Amino acid sequence: MIRIPLFALLFAVTAVWAVAQDPTAGHDQHEDHDNHDDHVAEAAGIRAIHGWTNATTGGSALVFVDIENRSDAVVTLLGAEADIAAGVELVALENVGGELRYTTIPQMPVAPGVKVVLAPNGLALRLDGLFGSHEGGHFTVDLLLDDATLSVTIEIESADAMQHSHAGHSH
Repeated sequence: MIRIPLFALLFAVTAVWAVAQDPTAGHDQHEDHDNHDDHVAEAAGIRAIHGWTNATTGGSALVFVDIENRSDAVVTLLGAEADIAAGVELVALENVGGELRYTTIPQMPVAPGVKVVLAPNGLALRLDGLFGSHEGGHFTVDLLLDDATLSVTIEIESADAMQHSHAGHSH
């Protein structure tokens, strides 16, 4: 019974972001992007931009990233892995009885031409059993897609950051 509301939430959030975001806006400068650009990762028509998290001393953290599907097919995000955490799961912020909490989403389809934004107070990747995240550092998260694995560099921002320090910077 709980899966139906989660999938409804997932598709509603994806639809809102798809309408609000243009996956090609601001990215014409890097159509043939430089492989040394660690803010952009690309595989199988999926592009991940500006991965970041907040510095924390706790055992968990939320990771945020923009994911664009530039292919002609639906691509499904099946999960993620990170060497600095015991586990990673896709989560969505949900209001349950007036209480905000993150709920696990088993997978997320990304339609062709859609940009999904994982950001504070929305969708995120939750790292549990975190081995450390120090401001100014970085680590890699592997996004597990149905046909590929996409390695994304995650920048560690200040503990109180609400966006990536390069927000607004085009790729």
